[in-house]
Amino acid sequence: MSWTPKKPIVPAELQALLLAEPVAELALLDVRETRWFVQRHPNLARNAPLSGLELQVGALVPRRSTPVVLYDDYNAPDGAAQAASALLARLGYTDVRTLDGGLQRWVTEGLPAIDGYGTLVKAFGDRARLHYGTPALPIDTLRARQREGLPTTLVDARPRAEFAFLSLPGARNHAGTELALRRFEAGDAEHVWAINCFSRTRGIIGATTLRLLGRAPDAVFVEDGVMAWGLQGAPTVQNAAPDDELPPESPEVLRRIADELLERFALPVADAAQLAGWRADEARSLYLFDVRPAADPAFAGTAVQQVPGGQLFMHFENLVGTRGARIVLLDDPAHRLRAAVTSFWLTQLNQAEVYVYDGALSPDQAPCAPAAAVADAPPPLDPEALAQLRRNGAVTVIDVGASLDYERGHLPGALYMLPASLGPLASHAAAGRTLVFTSPDGAAARRVARDAQQRWPGSGAVFTWLQGGTQAWKASGRPLSTAFVPAQLLTPFDDDWGSVMRVFGPRRDAAWADYLAWERALAARVLQDPSVRFRFFPAGQETGPASAQAPGRAARS
Repeated sequence: MSWTPKKPIVPAELQALLLAEPVAELALLDVRETRWFVQRHPNLARNAPLSGLELQVGALVPRRSTPVVLYDDYNAPDGAAQAASALLARLGYTDVRTLDGGLQRWVTEGLPAIDGYGTLVKAFGDRARLHYGTPALPIDTLRARQREGLPTTLVDARPRAEFAFLSLPGARNHAGTELALRRFEAGDAEHVWAINCFSRTRGIIGATTLRLLGRAPDAVFVEDGVMAWGLQGAPTVQNAAPDDELPPESPEVLRRIADELLERFALPVADAAQLAGWRADEARSLYLFDVRPAADPAFAGTAVQQVPGGQLFMHFENLVGTRGARIVLLDDPAHRLRAAVTSFWLTQLNQAEVYVYDGALSPDQAPCAPAAAVADAPPPLDPEALAQLRRNGAVTVIDVGASLDYERGHLPGALYMLPASLGPLASHAAAGRTLVFTSPDGAAARRVARDAQQRWPGSGAVFTWLQGGTQAWKASGRPLSTAFVPAQLLTPFDDDWGSVMRVFGPRRDAAWADYLAWERALAARVLQDPSVRFRFFPAGQETGPASAQAPGRAARS
């Protein structure tokens, strides 16, 4: 049965949907590779590159009847948006349109767009800082306090891997919402709790959370974080291990704090009966996130995604593709504080209905995970079989994972390809050649091996993939390499969004300074778009008596 695309949506109609209230569900997906997304995109778009769309869209847009709008640069017949539209139709999505004229028509008609990555959350963080009056601690003031011996506890609010990569000397490390679960005892009127991240947002959110919970009323955020510290020429720490951990708070105290937070801000709670009803609701999308720091193996095979609370907020734009959906947050039922804090922030971001789950969820109460396995793929190789082929010199290994993973470690001599198309493989798909695809866990490799086999069925080439991917190769005790030359790159690193954490050497300081200037100015630019409507709770409510008030008016400044 042939596929017939729906009539494209024109930019003015799309903007009207984004401006409509109440908010109706819509997934606006930019299917260009991330390098191009960060150059310019509508503020409420989500980046869903064609190269990884098949494996990611089931979690990003879980309801197959969700209204979806796809766009690329021009909406050309042979472009990424048309290819993505056909792919989604094959996967069972029933309401998919493309943007007429693509992004170029959108901006030509004067509609708002922004550059950068994670822009919605970063803009929100800066507006939250102003709204809640969270004080900043400039780097020169922090260094002066340390020189003078003034009591200062430095806590990095990033995940452990990012903390280890590059951090400030003497910092502790409690990521995201885990910070709220610790005991804060200063014992000195001059003491300051200084919360930092790499630049701004997580430091702001961490310090503001501690202040509004009453955990550390004197908490401040370290302005511009590790980047500002480095720009002042102060030494940073690589491969860092944190200083002593702050002691954990008791579950009883955490429960009291969570209950007060839920009541004070009227944050909605969902029970098992409500969740069962939402599972059966075919007209609304449902996302379930376990915000604890470690995955519960009982939820394997379900639609529950394990994302620690702070990471769920920071990476919201990569995890929730449907605007206006329902989100249910699972946590330790003894206190639910991670979920309550996450709900507090996501509610004000104003992109979804957010609920804290009350009680313990059993696996049979969770929806099944969307099908992600690739059918019709050729048989895989295990690491030993691939090693034997490589000894015989009769194989070409092609890494089709993220470029950052390739940089961090790949099979020695492996080529690299971002699989937005299979064109770069044409010269390799020849008789007598064996092409083995790999990726971090093997999922993307399996998909590309299937597509290549279908693309060149009579070529005489053998297409296969490494089971378990590069992780399995490493686990088998075999080496990885970080070295490569341009000839190994079949495609550029078009999935690189320009993270300044990938800039080293003499270029670093200029890149860091430019980034900080961009981030400080971001919120004012984002909020010129009338479709971006943050809804902060009334100022002062965070320190006032418990009350059940709804969020205030949308923030426009």
